[in-house]
Amino acid sequence: MPQRPTKKLQVYEILKQAIISGEIKPGDILNEAELAQKYETGKTPTREALLLLTHENLLEALPRVGYIVPRLTTRDLLEIFSLRALLEVEAIGLAMDRLTPDVITALERNNLEESQILSDNSPQVSSLAYQLNREFHMIIARASGNQRLEKMLRDLLNDLERALSFDPYIADPAQHLEIIASLKARDKSRAQEAIRAHLNETRLRILKVV
Repeated sequence: MPQRPTKKLQVYEILKQAIISGEIKPGDILNEAELAQKYETGKTPTREALLLLTHENLLEALPRVGYIVPRLTTRDLLEIFSLRALLEVEAIGLAMDRLTPDVITALERNNLEESQILSDNSPQVSSLAYQLNREFHMIIARASGNQRLEKMLRDLLNDLERALSFDPYIADPAQHLEIIASLKARDKSRAQEAIRAHLNETRLRILKVV
């Protein structure tokens, strides 16, 4: 029987989704006592949830004030995408040498799920699309066999999560087809160019809307 999420995780998930969706906007101040009352949780689980969000760079602590939702600047985005390009081009190159049929199957299944949610008009589509997009890139990072690289990429995706939620093509499975095809062909240089081009296109789109 699955365990129910703790109060800390309940508050964490609610606030995280509200920040990513824009319901809680950059510059908004969050107060621990007010949140504890609103969600009927104690101050300790609420504080712990807020601290988790600061660790993911979705909040910043303001001493004696509360927590503020930071703004993602153009510089932030450029730095994150620059690092993603370095890490992901290296990751897919390493993954090519360790590629198994299971990795290809996981990537194709991920892409199929993206196609299926496009027909769903529910408010959860953006969140589901982001999670699938994130998992696609993490499958490749794990296949690299470099755990430090995998962790660094996960942290960068956490930093970028709010911005990616505004990408109008976040649920476009066509974006990943060339990457999958190059992996299936065992073409390392093609795969590296495909992921570099994909990240560059995503960066340009997001800079226009954030």
